[in-house]
Amino acid sequence: MSTQVAPDVRSRVLSAPQRVGVKLFVEDQEAFDRARMIEVFHRWIQEDRLPGTLVDVHDYTHVQEGPGVLLIAHEWHLRTDEAGGRIGLEYEMKREASGTLSERLGEAVASLLEAAAALEQDTAGDNPVRFVTREMVFRFTDRLAVPATDAAFEEVTPELEKVLAGLYGDAPVEFERVGHARGPLTLHMRVVGEGEWTLEELVSGARSAAG
Repeated sequence: MSTQVAPDVRSRVLSAPQRVGVKLFVEDQEAFDRARMIEVFHRWIQEDRLPGTLVDVHDYTHVQEGPGVLLIAHEWHLRTDEAGGRIGLEYEMKREASGTLSERLGEAVASLLEAAAALEQDTAGDNPVRFVTREMVFRFTDRLAVPATDAAFEEVTPELEKVLAGLYGDAPVEFERVGHARGPLTLHMRVVGEGEWTLEELVSGARSAAG
C-alpha cells in the first residue's frame, strides 16, 4: 500500500539544506570587468586565497544573465552571477554542511562576505570592485529540503532575520520572493532602516554571529 505525503507537508521546509546560495550586488555595474575575474580567480587557486579545496575556473560570460565566471571548490562555488540583469558575487554551499538552518545560512553569509572583502582588497589598486551592503539575495537550490512554496518562504524568513540581526542590528529588513516561478525558492533582502555598513563591519558581525 502506498503512502502519500499531505500537500501541506510537501510545501514546508523538511530539513536544513545542503545547497544554499547568497549573493551581494556589485556597486558599479557598468565598470565591472568580467574578463578580469578569470585572472583573479585563477590567482586565488594558486594562492589558496579562500578556505576550501579550490579546483578550477569556468567562463560562462557568454551566457546572458548567466553564472558569469565560476570559481569551483570542492565544498562550494563562487560566481559573478548575472541573474536578473544585476551583476553580483554569489557563494553557494554545496556539500558537507552541518548545523541548523540558521547556522548554515550564517556560515554561507560569512563565507560570501569574506570572499567579497578579498575581492575588494585584491582590486583596490585599479578599477576597484565594491559591493552594495544593504541588499542580498538568498537562493535555496536544495529543493528537496526547501521547496519553492509560500509556506517555505514564511518559514525561512525568520531564520534569515536571526542571521541578519548579527550584521545589521535592529535595522528592519524586508524580503521579497523573486526569480522564476518554477525555479528554486529565491528571496531578495533589503535593509529598510537607517544606517550604513562597510563590508568589513558586516564580515566582523557575520563571523561573531557564526561563533
